[in-house]
Amino acid sequence: MSQLKQTELGTFICKDEYIDGIKIQSFLGIPYAKSERFGMPEMTDTYRESPANYGIGLRFPQNDVPPFLNLFLKNPMMRKEILTDSDKTDENAFVLNIWTNDTPKKKPVLVFIHGGGFTYGSGTTPLYNGRYLAAKDIVVVTINYRLSEPGFIPVKINGNLSVNRGFFDQQCALKWVRKNIDYFGGDNSNITLMGQSAGGLSVSTHMMSEESSKYFDKLIVCSAGANDCMTLEQAEKIAYFFLKHNHISGFDRLLSLSWKKLIRLKMPLTVLSTPVIDGILLKDDAKNIMKAGSFSPKPVMLGATGDELKMVNNKSWYKGLGIAVKEPDFLEKCLKQYGEPGVSLADELKKQYPSLVEMQFKMMEMPFHATALRELKQYSAKAPCYGYRMNFVPNVWNGLRGAYHCAELPFIFGTIKDVDYTVTPENIKQMEILQNDWVAFIKQGSVPGRDIFGDTGKITLYESTQALSIDFPQT
Repeated sequence: MSQLKQTELGTFICKDEYIDGIKIQSFLGIPYAKSERFGMPEMTDTYRESPANYGIGLRFPQNDVPPFLNLFLKNPMMRKEILTDSDKTDENAFVLNIWTNDTPKKKPVLVFIHGGGFTYGSGTTPLYNGRYLAAKDIVVVTINYRLSEPGFIPVKINGNLSVNRGFFDQQCALKWVRKNIDYFGGDNSNITLMGQSAGGLSVSTHMMSEESSKYFDKLIVCSAGANDCMTLEQAEKIAYFFLKHNHISGFDRLLSLSWKKLIRLKMPLTVLSTPVIDGILLKDDAKNIMKAGSFSPKPVMLGATGDELKMVNNKSWYKGLGIAVKEPDFLEKCLKQYGEPGVSLADELKKQYPSLVEMQFKMMEMPFHATALRELKQYSAKAPCYGYRMNFVPNVWNGLRGAYHCAELPFIFGTIKDVDYTVTPENIKQMEILQNDWVAFIKQGSVPGRDIFGDTGKITLYESTQALSIDFPQT
């Protein structure tokens, strides 16, 4: 049931529901900023209108995925619980969403940044609903940020180069949370920042940002890490290439295009995930900052799933992914791309994955695990760091896609209880195990009974219905 709730910050639309006998309150669509197209966000924290929030899910412009495609592709990332179809599209969807309970004590805060390849997603997809974690005395905040061209393609406006806009949106939301979350029952001195995939790259970038790191106290990184960055000079070249590639006469034309046309322009997708060393968000390449240890130390949890790319194991995609189905073709490609070390790696992987196709997917997944291992070592030099490998398998399509990319999220958020496939008793036990560990870390920055990587070199393997201490696999 929705109602208006008066706080010292303003009057907000609030929806009440009960989870395990605990009253949960959700505040959807709270504006945290405003901005012109391609401008920098300006934080909003004065609310004179009533109600101050929209009370519904909003999303930034993005291209929709036709649902019928997934009847054939069976990709978990295209299922309805992760899509944004029910959100209202708005070019000014600078909003965040809060789930809290009505207990009077100040509660730890989780801020979650969604993934989606920087091209789709929102803070109100069903997968990220924070009500179950709110029932465990955590205030959950999810945020929107500009996507695709509006958020990440370098452009020149009024002669000035504009970069990193999506990252600045995220930073602005973090500032808002640090300043205002106490009005919603949150402890603004105990904020955990978590992101998955593109969101994981984002939170890693904020960890390396001197300014952003002021606004959170702990970090969780899922299936991602710090990425290579580009210089301002490189960003300016890309800005002009973007115009030329789309046959656009000048940057002013970008301001007058409808958002539907804007997000359909051709763009180099790798640019979206490449932060710019602008001297403001980042003063050096994020990887260099991490390697040098020039970041503010905080407790960290990071890891990956066991089958990151199994979601795209579909014959129709093999050619585009460069997957060979015959041994001679694979050896030729492997030698050309990786040389003899690649062949040696393939030989080792074949011992565990005799299928040629599956072995190639495991090779493609190696960057996820190599990144996790490198960053576990670098973070551990400064603060406690917990590593994990998540092999719990949601029962979607009878486990067809294994522990796929983002498979940990329905367990952590508890939203596996809301999906439309049969949830097994094993899945519920797995959810309890993951939630217990994540909730402990969010509340206190430590996980009882789990190894700290810097002390032992071990990570936690979540498999079957167990959490086991193991050496980092695939090293």
